[in-house]
Amino acid sequence: MKKLFALIILFSALPSFAKTITGEIKKETKRNVNQIYDSVTNIPLEGALIKIPSKDFQTRTKKDGTFKLQTKIDSPAIMSVEKSGYKPYSMTLNSIGSKPIQIGIEKTTPNDIVVDTDMIHLGDDSFSARSANAAEFSLNSSGAFYSKDFNIKQLSPKDKLILIIGSIIGIDTIQAQRLNQSRVLTAYSSPPEIFFNGNKIAEIKINGDNQKITIPFGLIKWNQKNNITVKAGRNLYKTSDIDFDDIEFTNLLLEIIN
Repeated sequence: MKKLFALIILFSALPSFAKTITGEIKKETKRNVNQIYDSVTNIPLEGALIKIPSKDFQTRTKKDGTFKLQTKIDSPAIMSVEKSGYKPYSMTLNSIGSKPIQIGIEKTTPNDIVVDTDMIHLGDDSFSARSANAAEFSLNSSGAFYSKDFNIKQLSPKDKLILIIGSIIGIDTIQAQRLNQSRVLTAYSSPPEIFFNGNKIAEIKINGDNQKITIPFGLIKWNQKNNITVKAGRNLYKTSDIDFDDIEFTNLLLEIIN
C-alpha cells in the first residue's frame, strides 16, 4: 500500500525514541553541479556509487566528486550513496530540478556496524495504485519480515547504540494518510514494527529518510550474536485473510553515540 513523505517521524516506541537526521552538508566545493564530498574536509569523493533502484539507474562520481542523474524522476524515488570507508546515505528525490544535489557524507568509525545496504521489499506484492509510493517500488516482496544477525563488541554504559534506517517508503498507516503520503481512502494499515533481539522497540508510522531508533542498552548482547527484525504492517480493514502492507527500505546502520 503507497505516495510520499515529509521528513518527519512518528514512532510509537516502547523503550526507545526516534527523530530525523540528514546527511551533514558542509560548504560546497562546486555550487552548480551534483556532488558528493567528505562532510568534514569538504574534499570531493571519487568513485562513490549513486543508485536509484526504482529507475534501475546507477552511476559513480568523477574525480571531482560530481555526477549526473541521467534518468527521469517524476515521482518520489530513493537515491542511495555508497563509498568504501563512509557511512551509507540515502535520500528521497521528488524530482530532478535546477538545484544541484550537494551531499557531504561521514566516514565510518571502528564501532559502526553496516547491517545492510540493499533495498528490501516486504509485504505480499498486493497493493493499490493509490498506496504510498506504489509507482516507485523496485523489487518483488521477499516476505512479510526481514531479519539480520550481527555481533556487537562491549560498549561503555555511557554510549548509546542507534539504529538508523536510511529511507523507507510504502507505509499506509492512518498517520501517513493524514499527511497525504497515502491516498488510499477505504483502508489503512498497522505500522511496520522494529524488533531487537526479539523485543519490540519501535513502530514506524510515517514514511521518511534517515530515521533514528535508540536501542535499549539492556537488550544488547555483548560480543555475541544480536538480531534486528523488521515486520511489515497489516491491512486493518481486511478480515477474511491477512493482507500485508508493502514497504521498501534501504541502508540499515548501527551507530554508537558517545
